[in-house]
Amino acid sequence: MEENQNQEQNITSNDAILTEIRDLSKKRLFYQKISTCCIAGMLAILLICVLVIVPKVNATIVKVNGVATKAETTLDDVSGMTESIVKASENMNKLVDDNGSNLAAAVKSLSEIDFEGLNKAITDLQDAVGPMASLMKKLGGGR
Repeated sequence: MEENQNQEQNITSNDAILTEIRDLSKKRLFYQKISTCCIAGMLAILLICVLVIVPKVNATIVKVNGVATKAETTLDDVSGMTESIVKASENMNKLVDDNGSNLAAAVKSLSEIDFEGLNKAITDLQDAVGPMASLMKKLGGGR
């Protein structure tokens, strides 16, 4: 009988252990389901982000490359314009240097003109031509 009791106790304690193992397994399964759902949710969010963001990033990179190409072309054009301006200023300096003495001589000649004498000569010419013009007018008007 004692042996029967020991066996029943063993069976009862084995049943209790198996019940605890089963309960722990159920809890572990529940938490694994929750963590699996969380991982699946994060994966779905990551997938959506990749599908939405990657094309936008790609389009942005293409636009940035286009702008960079245009900027490079513009810088080349500006560089060419700068070289042209430098050449033009050098040519202008050369022109001023070459013609500086001629311009100075012309200005000096203009400053030496006797404007009073020129005005007097014009007045004298008008006085001399005036009577002749009147005479021609009278001769031409008599026809």
